Amino acid sequence: MTEFVTMFVALLIFFLGLRLSGFFSGSETGFYRVSTLQVTLQKQRGETIGTRLFYFVSHPERFVATTLVGNNVANYLTTLAIGLLVHAIWVDSTGLQEIIATLMMTPVVFIFGELIPKSLYYRAPMMLLRNGSLGFMVCYYLFFPISYPLILVSRFVSRFSTSDKRPLEVVFGRTRLYGVLEAGQKEGILTGLQRDLAENLMQVAEDPVSLAMIPPSIVVGAPSTASLDQMRAVARRTESAFVMLSEGGPYNWTSYARMSDVLANGVASQIARRTMLEFDATTPRIEVLTQMMKQQAVFGRVVSNGQLVGIIRRQTLISQLFRVIRPASS
Repeated sequence: MTEFVTMFVALLIFFLGLRLSGFFSGSETGFYRVSTLQVTLQKQRGETIGTRLFYFVSHPERFVATTLVGNNVANYLTTLAIGLLVHAIWVDSTGLQEIIATLMMTPVVFIFGELIPKSLYYRAPMMLLRNGSLGFMVCYYLFFPISYPLILVSRFVSRFSTSDKRPLEVVFGRTRLYGVLEAGQKEGILTGLQRDLAENLMQVAEDPVSLAMIPPSIVVGAPSTASLDQMRAVARRTESAFVMLSEGGPYNWTSYARMSDVLANGVASQIARRTMLEFDATTPRIEVLTQMMKQQAVFGRVVSNGQLVGIIRRQTLISQLFRVIRPASS
């Protein structure tokens, strides 16, 4: 009778350990798969479950330490259960039977305690993490006396990291950030246009302005001393509201004039013209656009080693921010 009780207790312990193994292994996978943006939105809406998940997203070292301790507890329980079961069946057993039983149960533990839970959490991380959030929080406080030293060690080691010393938070790579933007559009906090703008900022913001400039040799304009009739002719030819003006050479564009200002004053370019801002060819596009917006400049000069190499138009930089090239999915 005692043997049957021992076997029953051993089976209960085994299934408990198997359940805990699946819970912590799956939660670890789900944590790295869950959308941080969704968790943040749930927390901002005041959801209790979302607040629990957000706590661990904001403190990933606490989550990892809890799963580490939990997995060790689960492994200990399954090992203990196998040992009890072997001794209940073979009273005078040696270590050989226990080793054989452990090897026989390893595939069962791997499939039901690791493989299947990880696959499920990989496919539905948010739903399963929400369902298990209360149990995980209970385990967090239950294991805290053991996991806290691990948290301290993690923080201590992070001080010697060769990275940029940023806080231990979720840092997005470019591909994951695209996923965040997509989730933002689905949640209604980003329009399609805003998403395109954000994605293009990542694509072209740091590119040098030289990639968006126009060679000075193909710019059509007039000398800075041009008469009103000459400027009208250039404006008709280019069908533009602005006329580029050169000084000291045929392609040395230094300023521009708005034809409406010229016609309003009834004079040539001397009064209405505006000197162009000057940028080095290696200056990032977003920096150039920012300066042009601040100065309300329509055109700018791009120089390299003091020589004019191109003309940049503000509208060209703006339009490039709405032409999206999304990264290829891996």
